[in-house]
Amino acid sequence: MILTRPGNKRRIIKKLAKHFPVHKMRIELFFGAGGSFFYLPKPKYSILNDFDDDVSNLYLVIQKSKEELKRQIEILPISESLVKHWKKNTETDPILKAVRFLLLSNFTYLGKGDMLRVGLDNAKESILKNLDKTFDYLKNCKIVSRDFREVLSMISFSKKLNDKQHCFVYLDPIYFETEYFYKVPNWSFKDTIDCFELMISCGIKCAMSEFNHPKVVDEAKKRGLNVITIGERKNIKNRKVEILITNYADDQISFELN
Repeated sequence: MILTRPGNKRRIIKKLAKHFPVHKMRIELFFGAGGSFFYLPKPKYSILNDFDDDVSNLYLVIQKSKEELKRQIEILPISESLVKHWKKNTETDPILKAVRFLLLSNFTYLGKGDMLRVGLDNAKESILKNLDKTFDYLKNCKIVSRDFREVLSMISFSKKLNDKQHCFVYLDPIYFETEYFYKVPNWSFKDTIDCFELMISCGIKCAMSEFNHPKVVDEAKKRGLNVITIGERKNIKNRKVEILITNYADDQISFELN
């Protein structure tokens, strides 16, 4: 809602959500810009994870220090010199760290953090306009910054209440063989496979977004996962077909959109 990142799901989320199961708790293992969260009905419980601590810090600052963040954005100079400075230097103060991240993500070309984007837009106004809405969505959400393989083991599920039946896990990882600018270790095909293995073993309904790379589709089908074509989506350099990989059949869903 306030963060601009490559691969944001905002424009296609309603197509994706038609294939989401009804749930009380949503667990997002690769939260990013939150395009799969901020534009859908909010679940009763939410656990939002992103291994990139710039992402988790931004949303924690919005939760805890929204007004000070707003003030810092209002006085933020949008300049090439500041982009260059923050490209080379980090911040330890949580609020300044959040402002730095927003500048490098939202005000530079393709969010690479290299070159100030100049055009007929007003990224600062957009951030300020959506800050209160973002805060409202994040109320009562739990935000963590872990490797995706560690998150589910942190959650206390009650077998007696059959908690897992009411949960839904959404995975929006780095797509295989695509260019990315996130602060994460090099993403490999083994990481993609580990996503599949998590979906198979966790005992919770899961859906994962990807492109229809033949290798990805083949490995998903080998594991008995379902592959749903969502449609064509423009990537940074070309057009590719977006797919949704699920560990449940489409007849098991009843998620309703506003």
